Amino acid sequence: MFSAPFANVARYCVVFAACNLLVACGGGGGSSNINPTPNNPGPTPTTITVSGKITFDRIPFKAAPSRGLNPTAPIESPARGIVVEAISGTTVLASTTTTSTGDYSLNVPSNTQLFIRAKAQMTKSDAAPTWDFRVLNNTNSDALYALDGSPFGSGTANITRNLRAASGWGTTSYTSDTARAAAPFAILDTVYRAKELILTASAQAALPALNIYWSPTNKPTEDEFCLDAGDIGVTFYSSGGADDSECNGQVPAGMYVLGDFAQGDTDEFDQHVLAHEFGHYIEDKFSRSDSIGGQHGAGNKLDLRVAFGEGWGNAFSGMVLSDPIYRDSYSGVTNDFSINLEADDTVGGEGWYSEASVGEVLWDAFDATNESGDSLSLGFAPIFAAMTGEQRTTPALTSIFTFLEALESAVPSSASGIAQLRSGEQINANDEFATNESNNGGDASALPIYRPISLGSQQTVCVSAEFGADNKLGFIKFFRWDVGQNTLATIQVTGTANGANTSPALDPDIYVHKQGQIVAAGVSDAQSSETIAQTSFTAGTYVIELLDFSLTSGRRCMTINLSGT
Repeated sequence: MFSAPFANVARYCVVFAACNLLVACGGGGGSSNINPTPNNPGPTPTTITVSGKITFDRIPFKAAPSRGLNPTAPIESPARGIVVEAISGTTVLASTTTTSTGDYSLNVPSNTQLFIRAKAQMTKSDAAPTWDFRVLNNTNSDALYALDGSPFGSGTANITRNLRAASGWGTTSYTSDTARAAAPFAILDTVYRAKELILTASAQAALPALNIYWSPTNKPTEDEFCLDAGDIGVTFYSSGGADDSECNGQVPAGMYVLGDFAQGDTDEFDQHVLAHEFGHYIEDKFSRSDSIGGQHGAGNKLDLRVAFGEGWGNAFSGMVLSDPIYRDSYSGVTNDFSINLEADDTVGGEGWYSEASVGEVLWDAFDATNESGDSLSLGFAPIFAAMTGEQRTTPALTSIFTFLEALESAVPSSASGIAQLRSGEQINANDEFATNESNNGGDASALPIYRPISLGSQQTVCVSAEFGADNKLGFIKFFRWDVGQNTLATIQVTGTANGANTSPALDPDIYVHKQGQIVAAGVSDAQSSETIAQTSFTAGTYVIELLDFSLTSGRRCMTINLSGT
């Protein structure tokens, strides 16, 4: 059955191959103790070999765009790199991992009752490279998914046992939640492909452990968020620590994947979606992401950090799957939407604030197909080098500007090709702080992206919800503060008289970043001014982030005062 290991539930039927019989070979002469005869069959072997193949049913997309998945034509696919165990009672007799073709082989005691278990886990810890990926059920005490074969006696001859994890699809829907055995293995197989791409750039990589939480009751939700109940909202990656307020706990680090067919959105077979979220894991564990997350969609003009993070995820998924057409199913299995990484964004316009533009730049830098405006075919290694190099250590906030600077440092011979990609997406600045950027996205107040500020200065700045709140272009403004020596400073922000939009009440928030870390913050509720009282700042470059938490429409203007010694 498809369940957590050691769960007290009945196994469901899986497909097995016929046993292979070992044929004994005789020879002339010698002792009868060495050469078996019908009357003297020789000693009983103490061990035999159980081998076979572990597969799962992958539900593919229909060839026609926007037509969703095709559950009536599953593709039997190898479960690669997963853990396989031979178990007698509750004792693990032997363990191994499947090959790249899904094959396994185990030596087990002869004449023993046992069964084969395929775990939804890929692990390697003996030597570099290393990894440990598991698919867990967040609505069942985080139990590990596994597929158990029927019990059998090992006998005295080598034997074959194949396991196939079925999709569980009936006529118009899944027959039951417990029948959906293929889902965890399909998720893991996308992770397998992503891991293999990483190893092409870093053969000795130590990939930190990653738990992937999937449940057939994981569903979209707008008003509540509760992992134990499956109310996860969307498929997402978390670096951990956020408050799961509805269930009074913390959100563990990991990937969370939608699976509720009745609610209309399942992602276990949406490989681009899964690879996108694994891309966020790569940012978190190997690079750096300053993204504030939040909702985003086609044509949105986004905060520069969000635009890069989501564009990176889209492009990374294309790199993993060697496919620039990102597809995401919805409405059960009947529909999907797509993003073409080779096509220009005709909805929101091109620029540094567009996840589509970011995705196109990254994909064009990677792929082997060069069209007009694309002369690069760098493959993955230079991109990974940029992500793990200067993108990780930049004093600016992570964005397409910091990435392109890092990429040019990684492959200086490609500077002209990189400049060509910038120009093609109307990304005009060529340094990490976007100096002299001229594309304002239709909002003149969006530039400069980083305003210089120094001790003793006072500036008025306006934030805007014209393109939306929270993570959209203009909602947050940034200041660059270069500190030459250790400094005691106070940062105060106050609503100004020319801030005509005053309802609801002004509620400024301040965050101070240094190389991706928030080192100071002022986030009091419902106050018309905010202060970070005298604080010690060591030498270096800081980014001050300013927003109005209560702003939902229009503009608000505020004055920032930086004082100290």
